[in-house]
Amino acid sequence: MDELLRTVKFNCDVSDARYWGYFSVCGLLMRMRELYRSEMGLKPWQPIAQEKIMKWISEKESLWKTLESRDLRSVKLNDNLYSPFDVTALNELLNKEGYIYGAGYGLYMKPTFFISRLQDKKEVNDYTVYVAREELIRDLFSSVAMLQGRCIFIRIEPLKSLLWEKFINLRTKEDPYIRGVFQRYGLIQEGPPDEDFEKRLDGLALRYSEMLLYHEIAEAVEDIHDWNDLISNIKERRIELILRALKDTLADTSDYGPIKSALEKGDIEMLRLYVDFMEGYRLIIYPSLIDVVREGDMSLIEITRKEAYKKALYLRDNIVELFRASRLDEVKDLLKRELRAQ
Repeated sequence: MDELLRTVKFNCDVSDARYWGYFSVCGLLMRMRELYRSEMGLKPWQPIAQEKIMKWISEKESLWKTLESRDLRSVKLNDNLYSPFDVTALNELLNKEGYIYGAGYGLYMKPTFFISRLQDKKEVNDYTVYVAREELIRDLFSSVAMLQGRCIFIRIEPLKSLLWEKFINLRTKEDPYIRGVFQRYGLIQEGPPDEDFEKRLDGLALRYSEMLLYHEIAEAVEDIHDWNDLISNIKERRIELILRALKDTLADTSDYGPIKSALEKGDIEMLRLYVDFMEGYRLIIYPSLIDVVREGDMSLIEITRKEAYKKALYLRDNIVELFRASRLDEVKDLLKRELRAQ
């Protein structure tokens, strides 16, 4: 196991060394703080000593300089070598020992890897769903949910960090809808977080993870040939972010997605929390849905969901058609026109 951890850690560092420059200064610092917390075993609410993290950042930057031109390593387990992206084969062995291995491609097509303790494994709609608990190794990019082939990974530790950040924001931004969610989970309390607080936060994270699960399922169902090639050929980061937001919109509003699932369950709380996490271009692509969800009219939400899906599908199909015809510049023009029209 020690050799496996060292290899995955090496691959995480190689990926970070190649891609750290893709993030904005603010985004990089935020990701480095979260990576530091993970490596030091700190909970989201535990303070970080400034002198310690500055020393750690300096050491990271020195390490990355030595790894920029290195290749990813194969993963050795039980005397066999595996591709670092062969999650199925590796998890057949690691799950028996109580661990989960995740690998894939994140923002900017950055290779991303992690190893966590396995909390749960289940089959949902012909997908194998892994729920990861304590993270042992991870890289700068940390998606709370990830699809890889027929596997879906839900990562509880990064999700708890996001929920904690949302909780902290309530101190400066009054929001009765989101405050109500935290109150019903007993998370609005006096004093610093204790063991009971963390258990309640775990409960909220697990409930919210169902929204993430259905987003990933919908992404798989709505996937289309050539989309990844399109993303790979886009050299403008802004355009890539818009395309990813469009794909997220399609998954969110799909008949297989989280909004439809929440409506069927009558779960307006998780739906409000879900849209409150939306940011960037997802807010621009279908802003009306945000307001409708906050108002809580289920029938109107369903109407708006269908309208948003129809629009996202139209855009996606037109973009792919232009890409297949080698008219990539027109893809950019189409997106810019649509954004201006909002």
